[in-house]
Amino acid sequence: MDITSFALKKDKVTIVFTLLLFIYGLISFMDLPRAKDPGFIIRTATVVTYFPGASAKRVEQLVTDKLEKNIQEMPEIDFIKSTSKSGVSIIFVNILEKHKQMRPIWDSLRRKVDNAKRELPSGVSTPIVNDEFGDVYGTLISISSDGLSPKELENIADDTKDVFLRLDEVAKINILGIQSQRVHIEFDNSKLASLNLSASYLKTILESKNIVLSGGSVRVDSSRLSIEPSGNYNNLKEIENTLIPLNTGESIYLKDVAVVSYSYKDPTSYLVNKDAKNSLVLAISMKKDGDIIKLGKKIDELQEKVQSKLPLGVELDRLFNEPKIVDNIISNFVNNLLQAMALVIIVMLLSLGLRSGLIVAVLIPMSILTSFIIMSIFDIWLDQVSLAALIISLGLLVDSAIVMSESIMVLMQKGKTVVEASIQSAKELRVPLLTSALTTSAAFLPIFLAKSMTGEYTTSIFKVVTIVLLSSWVLALTLTPVLSKYFMKKDIKKAEVENFIYKGYRKFLNFILNFRLLTITIIILVFFGSFILLDKVPQKFFPDSSENTFTVEIQLPVGTAIETTIKDLSVIENFIQEKYMKENNKEVTNFVTFIGESAPRFWLAYNQELASSEYSTILVNTKDFTSKSRIKKEIESFAKSRFPNMQVDAKDLSNGPPVTKPIEIRISGKDIDILFKMASNIKQELTKIDGVKNISDDWGLKNKKLIVNIDEAKALKEGISNFDIALSLQTALSGFEVTTFRKEDKLIPIVLRSNQSSKESINALESINVYAQSSGKNIPLSQVASIQTVYEESKIIRRDRSKTVTIGAYVKDGYSAMAIFEQIQPWLDDYSSSFELGYYYSFGGEYEASGKANKSIAVNIPIAFMIILLLMVTQFNSIRKPLIILSTIPLGMIGVSFGLYVMDSYFGFMTLLGIISLAGIVINNAIVLLERIKTEEEDNKRNSYDAIIEACISRFRPILLTTITTVFGLIPLWYSGGAMWEPMAIAIIFGLMFSTILTLGFVPVLYSLLFKIKKQKVDNVK
Repeated sequence: MDITSFALKKDKVTIVFTLLLFIYGLISFMDLPRAKDPGFIIRTATVVTYFPGASAKRVEQLVTDKLEKNIQEMPEIDFIKSTSKSGVSIIFVNILEKHKQMRPIWDSLRRKVDNAKRELPSGVSTPIVNDEFGDVYGTLISISSDGLSPKELENIADDTKDVFLRLDEVAKINILGIQSQRVHIEFDNSKLASLNLSASYLKTILESKNIVLSGGSVRVDSSRLSIEPSGNYNNLKEIENTLIPLNTGESIYLKDVAVVSYSYKDPTSYLVNKDAKNSLVLAISMKKDGDIIKLGKKIDELQEKVQSKLPLGVELDRLFNEPKIVDNIISNFVNNLLQAMALVIIVMLLSLGLRSGLIVAVLIPMSILTSFIIMSIFDIWLDQVSLAALIISLGLLVDSAIVMSESIMVLMQKGKTVVEASIQSAKELRVPLLTSALTTSAAFLPIFLAKSMTGEYTTSIFKVVTIVLLSSWVLALTLTPVLSKYFMKKDIKKAEVENFIYKGYRKFLNFILNFRLLTITIIILVFFGSFILLDKVPQKFFPDSSENTFTVEIQLPVGTAIETTIKDLSVIENFIQEKYMKENNKEVTNFVTFIGESAPRFWLAYNQELASSEYSTILVNTKDFTSKSRIKKEIESFAKSRFPNMQVDAKDLSNGPPVTKPIEIRISGKDIDILFKMASNIKQELTKIDGVKNISDDWGLKNKKLIVNIDEAKALKEGISNFDIALSLQTALSGFEVTTFRKEDKLIPIVLRSNQSSKESINALESINVYAQSSGKNIPLSQVASIQTVYEESKIIRRDRSKTVTIGAYVKDGYSAMAIFEQIQPWLDDYSSSFELGYYYSFGGEYEASGKANKSIAVNIPIAFMIILLLMVTQFNSIRKPLIILSTIPLGMIGVSFGLYVMDSYFGFMTLLGIISLAGIVINNAIVLLERIKTEEEDNKRNSYDAIIEACISRFRPILLTTITTVFGLIPLWYSGGAMWEPMAIAIIFGLMFSTILTLGFVPVLYSLLFKIKKQKVDNVK
């Protein structure tokens, strides 16, 4: 007994089971976790190593190079990018996108770094490996107050963090903007010199006094008591009263020669302002399997409770609310899905009549709800990609029900009962419909197999489409016959006369079958002509997000003091506040400035920059989307006009995999001067191309540096070593940590440094006293050294161990990055022919990202092709029939090109997915049509020519209905899905409309040509 016979025999069981599926499907829909998109793995880790006092060149040679040599031995490496700056090496380790289990890889990275540590020089810190670089902090909450001190604000932030950490979905919380506490001991050089003291001598005294060391233990009677000597500092007064022995035998207090104060790191290295006011920010990261919408609701409730208990004047404000964004996106897509379902059901009712329309229409929600159940089993979340896949599937899933119900009606018209008609229809159609579903699903297989971040991002399309199609196939063979048994008319009569549409189509078929070569020639010419239109369609990898949030990335010349960065940013902050945050016209809701570092990765596709004194990010939330573009341009224009040396890039949040800049050209080689010359020529050429803006490179200008040239003879005569000079300079200028001071649960560094007046005058450098460790003498620096100003590279950037300069640029509105790459490439090819051996260029940006994504799919297309071919050969036991079906797939590009051009859309990665979806639908329609030709020949004993005509007439309505339902189902996605989904919807809609003409016209013509069928021929095709 087959599945259809069982469903009809146990029809009450079938109906009850359907009701249970309906209820459980609704429950599954409510319980499915929500997300903005499926996401992808950030396969990047950082290795940060500090080498205080070393120049960028020394850091590159002694630290970066040695680490890179070891790291590069890992077989999983995609590429290594490093930045060597004064005192620090930063290495970005990028893993091949085919790897998904990252933990073993990061463990291997740590082992390689440990091996390399042995080769590093003394004075280098232990390399820090950060494999959490890709963590996303989707919720940012500011804590600000006018009257509280930084310490009081920090205490409130700590308490608030503890409260939010109790939420089950929260993985971790970082507090951004905390100022490092310090105990500063500031001395005056002249005062120390008069007493024949040095800073290094004070350092030795402080280190010996402030100890936390066990004194051992002593046995007393039957007990053993531990001994703890006093000596560690408990308060500032104890530090001030530290006794300093003099050479005369006398002693003075530390406070007699230095000022001891409790304050913060000065200058600061990182600052966070909310609405131009110093604040702290809680960055909240969700657990891997958490539901972000549920988390958002819990945070909202908890934020209200916390706010009510905070001191007056302390405010919590949401700066970035990913849960709300996700909720809006999912709600919008669910609405699109419901609208699409409603449109498809209306089409069914109008096309098939009330009874037949309802029978088919019931299958739509049941297939979707059944899919929700299976999605919950396979841990597929509700996000914009999976919901878009459901919308795409709507037109496909009704095909099985339409074909099945049509077959039942035809057999009933021939006198069979509804049960007999249902069983016979199922017997005839279950294999063709399954083959059709599997071939359609196989068309999406390259997306699933793609080993890239983009493949990860869109992999749920294949899963969801496959689930929906197989669910609809099972329901078409079970639920449709049962509903037909109860609701289909028993006395169905065949229409005696064809209406004008069928008559017109029959005449059209006879015409094109008589002019087959002409028909095929015209179609081929139109196909190649469509590429002229496609060439005029702009290309874009992924569009920007349509959220009300944008960032302003600000880069001052490398080496800019943090104080200058803070001062310049305050001007921009005041401009935003005064112009866009007026009480009567508030266009900006709030904004937050991260000075000295970029914002945390609050958005998956956001490119995070590591700490640097010249770098800042402003995160701006506008009141509505319509004003965002104007505000962006005005802020960028103002900043550039006020600060000509400032690189300012105001940009929207990105969709898809992260791309640093749309246009990137990398040039690599050995000699820095040659690379700079090449970079300059490329930048000049880019300025000649329309649509390019904000051209820059990632090295920046050379920096000033002061070199202390030591006169070895004079130094030796005075008994002063190079170490004595370096130590004295560090103490006098930047200061250094001598010991720590414990305050509550925190260890606060005690920093010994010169007073402010000595530090800020370059001329005062020569008057700094150098203390000789061996003799105890103090002499001015000018007696043993001279000071010289030189220029050197501010940073050295390498890619796969080759020095690499990256020229980056943005694209003006209305222009395409891919078109700009096409314009610059011929010039670059010509220019690169003059490069010396070892110098080469490569493209990055959208060109590289798009190429990787497209290649990852293209490499798997042969697998899908072979599966589809095998399924069709198995189905038809023929080679020519599958070739007919496959030949119609590329012709769908005619409609795609026309639609994208007429609708002024773009060709991007999602358009490519639309074309793949289109291929699946075309295959589906063609299989059903060819299967019907076979049925007309074998079962109805028609000659081959008449079999073609009658099969086309028989399948005209089902194919047309599949097209109409798919088109109507995609209309909400077209108009409400945003810029990301618009080109996919357009590609499928226009491509399908033309492909339907091909299926109903080109397929029969090609069939008759390949099988040599003419009107006069009456033999069956074997």
